[in-house]
Amino acid sequence: MPHSNRDLGRAVRELQEHRPGKKYTAVRAELEDWLDGREETPLEAVAIMTDPANQTLCEKCGWTNGMACPECSGCGCNDHTCTGWRHREYMHPDDLAELEVAEAECPECGGDTRSGYDCHCGDL
Repeated sequence: MPHSNRDLGRAVRELQEHRPGKKYTAVRAELEDWLDGREETPLEAVAIMTDPANQTLCEKCGWTNGMACPECSGCGCNDHTCTGWRHREYMHPDDLAELEVAEAECPECGGDTRSGYDCHCGDL
């Protein structure tokens, strides 16, 4: 582990203040898991882990407070009911591709509105 025990211990004690009721060893394991493969120092990791924007907003979809949609104040579970840009930003690529295909279909004739050749509803 590239971090000194002193830095890690200091960071664990600081993180423990935000995890009431958790034992030192459990908090240390949580911090070590976070740091595994990352470049942050232990104190930088604690700052990220305790930032209110990084706290979980929805357990179901995993969105954090910082990801909340400004249009509906919702999470990723609302991706089909809200057309806010934030939902597209964090949407899974497969779901986004499916949504773009559905949006490209003309509601009147079913033609592809992206190319301009398949839909002639606007020409009438």
